[in-house]
Amino acid sequence: MGTQVGQEVARDMGTQVGQEVARDRGTQVGQEVAQGRGTQVGQEVARDMGPRFPQFQGEWFVVGLAGSTHRKMDRFLLNPFIAMFEQNGNSRLKVSYAMTRGHHCVTWSYVLVPAARPGSFWVDRREEPEEVQVYDTDYSVFALMLFRRQSGGQSILRVNLLCRMWMIQTQVLDKFVCLVRALGLSDNNIVFPDLTDWSPHLGTCQR
Repeated sequence: MGTQVGQEVARDMGTQVGQEVARDRGTQVGQEVAQGRGTQVGQEVARDMGPRFPQFQGEWFVVGLAGSTHRKMDRFLLNPFIAMFEQNGNSRLKVSYAMTRGHHCVTWSYVLVPAARPGSFWVDRREEPEEVQVYDTDYSVFALMLFRRQSGGQSILRVNLLCRMWMIQTQVLDKFVCLVRALGLSDNNIVFPDLTDWSPHLGTCQR
């Protein structure tokens, strides 16, 4: 069921599968997300995230991005990169990223401060407050993370698709597409890392 990231799946985001997912489920999800109620999926994750919080830690591969400021053409600027989540005391999460650019390793990090609802956080020490929500996850295969912030009077949305391996299962891709379209974003706002001249055995740079 899995397809290699950046191959047919990444090129065919406007296919019938994505359209049917968006039509059948996206509208209701989008209304609930827009109204701030949180969908049934989000509510279940919030209830479950507390006791299973430690299972979310560890290494994830960022296999897909979507956002109001992203464009498909950005794919050539986005190399494969990893995210490491580590509990940093008082239930805070330190998030560290590492991306290879040529022969250089680019790293950056921030700390997530827990919000009142389990599974929701605020980015610490950011000029523009950003809310981060673990929208959906099974802890062992995939996670969907939703980022929201205000900038210049506009709402900036971003969705990260994380997987434990460099592989996107079909049902996981459906979840990603559904959420992206429910947020009012289009296929053109979806970006997959450029895997040209890259293969899993080459790995990524370390933090």
